Amino acid sequence: MAAGKSSSLSLLLTASAALVGHTCAHADETGSNLGVGYRFNVYDEDALSSQAVLGDPRRYHVDSQQFSLTTAIGGRNTLSFDATHEVMSGSSPWYVVRGPDNRPVQVLSGATIHDHRTAVDASLTHDAGGNSTSTVDASYSQERDYRATALGAQQTVPLNSALTLGFGGSFSHDIIEPTDALLYARIVHAEKNTLSTFGSLSWVLNKSTALESGIQLNYQSGYLSDPYKQVAVGDSLLNDTRPNRRTEAAWLLRYRYAATASASLHADSRVAWNSWGQRSLTLELAWYQGLRDGWQLVPGLRYYSQNRARFYAPFFNADSGQYFSSDYRLGGFGALSANLNLRKRFGHWEFSAGAERYRATTGYAIGGTDLADPSTVSFVRLFAGLDYHFD
Repeated sequence: MAAGKSSSLSLLLTASAALVGHTCAHADETGSNLGVGYRFNVYDEDALSSQAVLGDPRRYHVDSQQFSLTTAIGGRNTLSFDATHEVMSGSSPWYVVRGPDNRPVQVLSGATIHDHRTAVDASLTHDAGGNSTSTVDASYSQERDYRATALGAQQTVPLNSALTLGFGGSFSHDIIEPTDALLYARIVHAEKNTLSTFGSLSWVLNKSTALESGIQLNYQSGYLSDPYKQVAVGDSLLNDTRPNRRTEAAWLLRYRYAATASASLHADSRVAWNSWGQRSLTLELAWYQGLRDGWQLVPGLRYYSQNRARFYAPFFNADSGQYFSSDYRLGGFGALSANLNLRKRFGHWEFSAGAERYRATTGYAIGGTDLADPSTVSFVRLFAGLDYHFD
């Protein structure tokens, strides 16, 4: 469906709640219209170079299905429900060893990982009138070795006809009970908590342009290490060990411009810092182009860069500290991705399909990095969906 100027601005003014747990909007995001929807995603990571790994070079493959329902309750309440089921298989980076010329060689777990995840999320939004809304949210996620429960609340308050304040917070409690704990000397049971809060301001600059700026704070405590990863320290293999606290602050900026009655630009950025010494930058652009006969085309680009955590290295020469990790997700790298989404409206029905290509490498990091890592991930994602709109 073609995106007009008024709908583009309305999307921004109601986006404040999305700051909790999200970074930038993706081109395949589901709209907030009342209705039911189904999504199918195929996620497939590139195999690693056989010269750079020991073990099976095949990486994760994930098939996921999502069902969503958004319905009105009474005149001022909206109930949203999402259920997701994922099936995962493949191998995962385990630890890194020193290869010829001190080059890092990734050791993989082997293609032995077979798991599934089920998640449900429900939210209730109350429209108090005058663009003021209140939302409460609850979610639960379960894997074979992991359970997570979260509660959240958000509020939007119009300050005047052009300015809207948004704020809220969430709390999650996670429990991990790793498989094969005794065989690999892993922890048997651990827990962690995450507390998040945010505040944002949205401005309608003119009839075609809107801007949103927000700050998000996250605090994690408990077991934050990865029980399935080890790290080479001198001649020894130690368990991945990270601090039991992590604080993060992020600044988000969103820009919406309705170029015509059927085309709009979405630009998003996020800058973040955390107490583990990492900084990251995310930039994202998407163009929503309405076509004839109810078609819409949405191409998008995304860039991401981060530096390494203080206690990260592919391997360590000697035991010289309290914390060690060779998890590539804590290393310095950059990533580029491109996605394309095509939508078609048939009366109350809407079909969508698209693809995303993501490539990460240490060479894409801002300022470069002095630590090579053979296990940065690249992937292809395919998705399709079908929605029925009640209106």
